[in-house]
Amino acid sequence: MEKRTRTGPETLSLRGIPPENAINRRGFLTAGSSFVLSACSLGPEIVSPTKDLPGQFSPSAGEIPKARSNETWWRAFGDQSLNDVVEAGLAQNLEIRKAVARIRQAEGLAATVGYPYSGTVRISEGKISDDTSSGSAFASGFVRAEASWRLDLFRELEKERLAGQSNLHAAYEDANVSRLTLISEVITAYIDLRYAQELMRVTKRINETRRVTLHETRKLVADGKAPEIAEAQAQALLASSRSTMPELRVQFATSLHRIMALLGVTELPKRSDFDTRAPQPLPRSTVVRAGVPADLIRNRPDIRRAEQRLLSALATVGASEAEMYPAVVLTGNIATNLSSTGPEVNAGFLRVGFDLPIFDRPVRKGRLEAAWGVAEERRADWEQEVIFAVEEVRNALFAMEQRQNAIRQATISVEASERVLNIARREFANGTMDFLQVQDAERTFLAAENALALDRRNLAVDFVRLHVALGGSYGPVVRPA
Repeated sequence: MEKRTRTGPETLSLRGIPPENAINRRGFLTAGSSFVLSACSLGPEIVSPTKDLPGQFSPSAGEIPKARSNETWWRAFGDQSLNDVVEAGLAQNLEIRKAVARIRQAEGLAATVGYPYSGTVRISEGKISDDTSSGSAFASGFVRAEASWRLDLFRELEKERLAGQSNLHAAYEDANVSRLTLISEVITAYIDLRYAQELMRVTKRINETRRVTLHETRKLVADGKAPEIAEAQAQALLASSRSTMPELRVQFATSLHRIMALLGVTELPKRSDFDTRAPQPLPRSTVVRAGVPADLIRNRPDIRRAEQRLLSALATVGASEAEMYPAVVLTGNIATNLSSTGPEVNAGFLRVGFDLPIFDRPVRKGRLEAAWGVAEERRADWEQEVIFAVEEVRNALFAMEQRQNAIRQATISVEASERVLNIARREFANGTMDFLQVQDAERTFLAAENALALDRRNLAVDFVRLHVALGGSYGPVVRPA
């Protein structure tokens, strides 16, 4: 990836609003939203949060933010089994199902806040009598209906609704986080499964060569061309490599069971696709653009979730401050008598009620202070998410660059070690080299192949980590039915 430098840090503003003071308790509070409360309302003004980011995340001239949420970047591995695993996980993972259920909960809670109307209908008595002497029947009863309307003079109810909507949006982002986490975990488990298979392949190959070496050594010992200890050393070497196979099978099974758990199943329909050895997953291209600061904010669901939680806290501050002022409630009442002659309205009134914060003012003030504390904490949470996001992107970018260098060197090491091993075997068969040198050559070759497999595994994992750190893709969130 091309690195871009800048003379100084760039200030990150989510939607282009210039930075303000972080928190001003009686005036403005820098926060996250596309809307600004009007001047007549109480509480903090809501504008975008800002954060200084390093120059490498600054945009080039004319560059615009790019959304990554629709990218199926894991297809760069060119592995259909991996694609199937990811799609199945997104469709049926239990953590995602729980996150979607929390969306329904948030929708229900959002519908309960900020509603200005309330009322009751009461039936005090209902009676039907049958007069057998006159052959007539009559009914009597009493019905009272009452409704109240709370005037939102200081926009307390509006801010309660804003807080509810922000909590709902945070629930959607929480589901996005679950999806992104699932993608990371299931792909990593698949990479580890193929890595274990590669180690088993290497070990089987080494076991076969050591078996041949043991057979040839026995012939040399029988012909008196090699000492007896050489046979014992060759046999010990073969047994040593064979002893590693059970642990590798355990590693393979553990990764396979992990994939099943992430998919929310107890058995895979196409188990044979995993039992069959396949090449280690490697991305066809490792060129990834980290993008600009707005990319990071737009695509990271954990940052957007923190922003929505901050929004909710700010709206709660406004609602709590509005509670410090009088509230007006209009109440209407109508009472009706029911009888055999028909309904008869006998009472009705319209009442104006004032909620004056006098006796419970210390309680309301305490709630306001608590709301400010939550807002300040969530502002820090947002900043922390941004800082951690930058750290993850930096680490993944640097790691990918180093892994590619490691793979190039490990490939050279494998080729050279194999040549050394072939020479050592030939010279040992000719009686011009000690068996210990053959043993060392085999160990070096095995270590080189294992190191190459590990470097390939790490490159694939770092490719996953980089795309997860950049925030895409986590798939669409489906509104629960």
